Amino acid sequence: MTEQLIFERSDKSFLRKKWEYILLKSVKNKIPKTYYKNNQVIILDSEETIKNFFFEEKPDVIKSIKFIIILVPLNNFVNLISFFDKIDKLLDEDCKLILNYFNGSWKYIFSIFSIFGLIKNFDKSLFFSNKKLNVFLNCTNYEISRVLKDISLPFQIPFFTKFLTMIFNFFPILSFFSFANVFYLRKKTKQSTINRTMSLIIPCKNEEENIKKIVENAKSEILFPFELVFIDDKSSDLTKKKIKEEILNNPKVNIKVLDGPGRGKSRAVDIGVKNAEGYFSAILDADLTVKMKDMNLFYSSISLGNGDVINGSRLIYRLEKNSMKILNYFGNKFFSLLISFIISSNVSDTLCGTKCFRTKDWEIFEEFRKDNNLNDIWGDFNILFSSSFYGFKLIDLPVRYYERLTGETKMTKRFFYFINMLKICLKALIIFKLKLK
Repeated sequence: MTEQLIFERSDKSFLRKKWEYILLKSVKNKIPKTYYKNNQVIILDSEETIKNFFFEEKPDVIKSIKFIIILVPLNNFVNLISFFDKIDKLLDEDCKLILNYFNGSWKYIFSIFSIFGLIKNFDKSLFFSNKKLNVFLNCTNYEISRVLKDISLPFQIPFFTKFLTMIFNFFPILSFFSFANVFYLRKKTKQSTINRTMSLIIPCKNEEENIKKIVENAKSEILFPFELVFIDDKSSDLTKKKIKEEILNNPKVNIKVLDGPGRGKSRAVDIGVKNAEGYFSAILDADLTVKMKDMNLFYSSISLGNGDVINGSRLIYRLEKNSMKILNYFGNKFFSLLISFIISSNVSDTLCGTKCFRTKDWEIFEEFRKDNNLNDIWGDFNILFSSSFYGFKLIDLPVRYYERLTGETKMTKRFFYFINMLKICLKALIIFKLKLK
């Protein structure tokens, strides 16, 4: 390809080299280790490397990449829309780009730097704002899934740079003064037309009266290819027996039952997802407080590529009578506000048990949990934090929440669970805002 992509020379300035070092250091741990291990991450630092990868590499190699870090700032691209249009046709639907642009608030400082030769390739640069960037993105198949607030200066000043970054993280409005913006891009729409299977992951403990209803509702209400994955988490009633009866009575329905370790919902779900055969997985509580027919909405949303993680929200519609205790309601509101602040993205309900994602992404969620030692009993917070940390697009899907009709709630030790959730949030605050991990 002979067409010019970038306005810059091959010799990089002192500040540019410093900036690339800082940028790489910042984003390194924000990409799942499994992608590094599988050689699914590539770094492009010049027009030559960009052209070699996108226009000379084998198509199957390009399709295998899951994260692309482009160090060349968007300010120096000749035609951004044309570039995004070309690579959209080459990249896998789940591939994410990590890009950067120099902030418009530094334009005049750059003019001074250029006089002293500290920067080069400045004359034709376009200086961005978030608003201007979105003008470009609106004309492409890409959208921002995460914005990083890690970097405030193009060079390190001991203690001061760290302090300044923390201030920007706690007061995002100040990021206007940051040297650059770093962000993840994902594809807005998916090109696949395959009707993929979804595994419904159903952890259950002492839910014998609900098993038959779950299977019947799935058969009559679900409109997509599915399998039912029950995880019996050390039930003391006839839950497992009832599941086995449904397997015998419904030979045309793909149903499996697994044994949970009895250490909480999170570990039961882990076993279920690791044994799931569907391309997508959705967690569904066995109490049927979220109706089976709503799973069609989750399937539609994730199939269209509306989000990478679809989070059920019970707190947008008005709650049905007796569906949620008053303490639970205010606890949900509290953690929704706290987590929204931590991840810098609005989440209206953090504890809804119904969540949907690509099955293969569970490995990434688990990597984050283990690396940060998160003892998340229910598992909801870890999915929210890990998906946000790695630049996955997280969206809320409003659902109606109904009263449990049979069985007993497992959310009984409220104070214990509150403290557990608070500890997880404090760890996440350190990871996302203080950058001590």
